[in-house]
Amino acid sequence: MNELGIVWVKRALLGGALVLGLSGAGIACNAQKASEASAPPEASPASMPLGNAAEAKRETLAEAAEPLKAARELAAPTRDMAGGKGRAGAGGLLAPAPAATAAPGEGAARAAAPEAAGLDPNGRFATTYRPGGGHLAAFESAVARGIVPPDGRELVSDVGARYAPSIDVPKGSALALRTDLERTRVPPGGGPVHVRVALRSTAQAPAARPHLSVHLVLDVSGSMQGEPMARARDAARALVDRLDANDDFSLVTFSSGADVRIDDGPVGPRRAAIKATIDGIREGGGTNIGQGLALGYAQAARPGIPEGAVKVVLLLSDGRANAGITSSERLSRLALDAFQGGVQTSTFGLGADYDGALMSAIASDGAGGYYYLRDPDQIAPALATELDRRLDPVATAVELRVRLKPDVKLLQVYGSRRLNDVEAARVRTIEVAADAQSAKRDGIERDRQDDAEGGMRFFIPAFSRDDSHAMLFKLGLPAGADARAIAAIELKYKDRVAKKNVVDEAPLRVAYATGDADSAASVDPSVARTIQGFAAGETLAEAARQIALGDRARAAALLSEREGILHAAAEALGEPLFLKDAARLARLRGHAGAAGGLGDPLVLAMLLETASRTHLH
Repeated sequence: MNELGIVWVKRALLGGALVLGLSGAGIACNAQKASEASAPPEASPASMPLGNAAEAKRETLAEAAEPLKAARELAAPTRDMAGGKGRAGAGGLLAPAPAATAAPGEGAARAAAPEAAGLDPNGRFATTYRPGGGHLAAFESAVARGIVPPDGRELVSDVGARYAPSIDVPKGSALALRTDLERTRVPPGGGPVHVRVALRSTAQAPAARPHLSVHLVLDVSGSMQGEPMARARDAARALVDRLDANDDFSLVTFSSGADVRIDDGPVGPRRAAIKATIDGIREGGGTNIGQGLALGYAQAARPGIPEGAVKVVLLLSDGRANAGITSSERLSRLALDAFQGGVQTSTFGLGADYDGALMSAIASDGAGGYYYLRDPDQIAPALATELDRRLDPVATAVELRVRLKPDVKLLQVYGSRRLNDVEAARVRTIEVAADAQSAKRDGIERDRQDDAEGGMRFFIPAFSRDDSHAMLFKLGLPAGADARAIAAIELKYKDRVAKKNVVDEAPLRVAYATGDADSAASVDPSVARTIQGFAAGETLAEAARQIALGDRARAAALLSEREGILHAAAEALGEPLFLKDAARLARLRGHAGAAGGLGDPLVLAMLLETASRTHLH
């Protein structure tokens, strides 16, 4: 490939063209023929959207057979911790929500209008962070049950870290902040440029384990009969065994009504009696989630619980609210009110028929985790994981703020959106509550009473130990010649290890190249990998949607397009790992044309969805 061709493909890859042309070499990649000769398109490649898939939210998957429950719930719009729309799934992971991918050539035209004006760069935006992993839980369960052949594992192996930046957390810090531009020198004419902002938390745990106040709210409706109820009892007993003698525990069960089976109090000498009560639980009746939550929150508010205790309500249900309060808004408001009083709420949806949007909303407003449990045998590990996560956040009340210079446009925030006034107010309520709880629990001075305006703001109630998160922005820069600042980035959080407030500031500066070739030569391979990782993940998710809708040809075309782009990226950016991902897409594309085995539509959709999550994580 000649120098002009390399320059063009680097701009195309980083600018986000879905249909990729290589000038000089005369190569184009599209859905019909990845190696078919073609000239570069007339439009400037640097102005094209990345993968076409991030311009709107995905549509909800069609109502397919039960094994596609995970994919349907992942595609359904649900609120994340900041109240925004995202994708909720196993283990509480919330990843960017891909949109329906346009046909080849449509994306650039569709995205041109909003990019010309830019987005409002001020206000609160939805965050996509959810702690830890867990995104392979439903898939592994399907393998264990024989729904997915074991050799499908290599097609969904966890490759997300391949696209993530390497960050060292300075000694004595709970979080590290890193910002990277896709290239160190932008074209003299300006134009679109991607910016990655990444966070990494320390592996060091807070010195003292806090007192736990755990309140299990358990669905015992008729649908829990049999194996689900047996596994729920096992999980509840295991949960009690994980608690220290001084920790508090209560148990509320609900069906058509709700009952307090075990009053709040230290586990201590009650451990055997608690487990005996759990063994006696029987199922039957409707699903009154509201009354169950109300009793659980009342137990968490009882006197005698030590100051500074970590209070958490764990809600497990396999159904939909059909008795008492059934409004999602009112039920999630209960969780928000409880969080203002110092109680977090985590939710666990079991099986194929639970209300995923409701469970996610309750967890979002309750500042807890949300888990999809495909099988009853996943209940105990999920409860244990969530209990550990309530213990180990190293930073709370985390706010990332990005202030752009007036002549810099915001073109896209991948996987996020600007929150409306109501949603922003809810986030502000959670922030104030987290500030107060930190002062009470960790002795860290309050510093969030005043709500400073300006810039894009992303709020994370708690950041787990030894975890990471990255965000990707697309900005529009003006023409220039001299190095300059384009944004100021501020990270504020409560450091639970050092017990102090922290404010880190990082100016974001760019230098201008002497020409396009000079700019293309300054590409940062790490950011290029991140861009390709997001794009590949969105393509895989959209292919899963097409399989669920019965359009195998469209799914294969999407995978072929992305496969070709990854091949070109491997050559242009010198990244051989792209070839491995391209080979994976080629194998998945081959299964799309098969009738059985991994080509079964139910199996294939799960494979594609899980592979998508490994990229977007």
